[in-house]
Amino acid sequence: MIIRTRHFPPCGFKAITLFPVIFYKGDRVSESDLRHETVHLWQQAALLIVPFYILYIIFWIVGLLRYHDSYRAYREIPFERSAYALESLPRQTWWRQAFGWVRELGRIRNLPKDCNGGCA
Repeated sequence: MIIRTRHFPPCGFKAITLFPVIFYKGDRVSESDLRHETVHLWQQAALLIVPFYILYIIFWIVGLLRYHDSYRAYREIPFERSAYALESLPRQTWWRQAFGWVRELGRIRNLPKDCNGGCA
């Protein structure tokens, strides 16, 4: 289910998935954003929903302590790295990639300097 809102998600983000709903703000959700959020639906279902949110928060806190930058902490969450990698792939491949985020554990990427210090 996809729901358009005016003020949610906050802080410059365009969309957020809270199983089983994708919330977006703006006139429309792009195909790329919809694919990204759908990947999160698969991830949440694969982890039986609640563990996904617990791990997501833990990964974000660890990233925040490590990088001292909330946006970089967000981009380094394995679920996000996996979703960004999968958002350009055909939908048929997503079910095979439900645990693709596991491969992202321990990988550190070099983000462009303009990604530091702010929301998406």
